[in-house]
Amino acid sequence: MPTPTGTISLNDVNIELGRSSGANINMNDSAVRTLAGVGGSGTIISMNDLRGKSSGPTFTPDGTTDVNYPTVIYNYGSTGTSATISASSAVTWIWTRNGSAGSASVANGGSASSITFSLAKTTAVWRLTYWNVNVTVNGVTKYWQVELEVGTPP
Repeated sequence: MPTPTGTISLNDVNIELGRSSGANINMNDSAVRTLAGVGGSGTIISMNDLRGKSSGPTFTPDGTTDVNYPTVIYNYGSTGTSATISASSAVTWIWTRNGSAGSASVANGGSASSITFSLAKTTAVWRLTYWNVNVTVNGVTKYWQVELEVGTPP
């Protein structure tokens, strides 16, 4: 979760960096400088440089932080379909499948910078499969529900 865009404290920066609340912090620390997006040592950093910054990966599409209202990705195909969630860096994907068909490009608990879910029409039967997907980075969990449908509904 990004640092606040308004009032910000060094404790907010520690938490964003995955450090303990109240841990010692130095504005010239390389992780702080990277988070601020400020160049090499010697360049002055201000708290303004740290507002609204995130040390975690970004996702496309972005997931929600509410397990009860995940970001829904729905795709339909007459012969097959797929959906991909991408991250700006490798993350550990946790997912469960509801339905007897379909596949994921990354094993449950596996790490990669993207994951693709696929459902092929292998019989004349209509199919609907969905996956509940989540990723936890720096103590923040993002949620998606991927729904794939193939064939003609009954």
